Amino acid sequence: MHNQLLVFAGSTRQQSFNRRLAQATAAIAREAGAQVTLLELSDFDIPMYNADLEAQGTPADVLRLKQILWEHPAWVICAPEYNGSYTALLKNTIDWASSPVKGHPDWQDGTRPFRGKVAGMLSASPGALGGLRSQSHLAPLLINLECWLAPQAFALGHAGSAFDDQGALVQPAHRDRVRAVIDQVLWAAGRLHPAAG
Repeated sequence: MHNQLLVFAGSTRQQSFNRRLAQATAAIAREAGAQVTLLELSDFDIPMYNADLEAQGTPADVLRLKQILWEHPAWVICAPEYNGSYTALLKNTIDWASSPVKGHPDWQDGTRPFRGKVAGMLSASPGALGGLRSQSHLAPLLINLECWLAPQAFALGHAGSAFDDQGALVQPAHRDRVRAVIDQVLWAAGRLHPAAG
């Protein structure tokens, strides 16, 4: 286990509020002394999931993603809300990452990259609810994959005015809420994965 905390957003859009939130979260976690990997899903060439395509061979970037997920005991996921749920990108990423790779020494067990990971949920949106409904749909998906879900979560509303020019959260109360999620995820991961602490 190289780094403790993996942070990523379920969006690849350049001006995504959830990517900004992921970047701010990574900075807050580093300030708190955590080792952090900030993952950009745009760095992975992952097609839409298709079992026929998979039968021709699991894409190399899917294997790379599985390895990264497996290496980190603690995650914070920034989940945008589309139509009251999480994004197709996030679902597709999770579907590929949890699909078994036949005959592979590490990844024949599809749940292996997820099992026992401690996941914290954040979201951001321009509206008042802050993308909260994406979290309510993402939670059962993560639990189904045998993740431990942090009870602390935070939905950042009115995200258009929440960040400064450097990408940091303007309001101390917002920073505190993000820090509370980080702290809880790292605390639980330290107890579930003592060797990684």
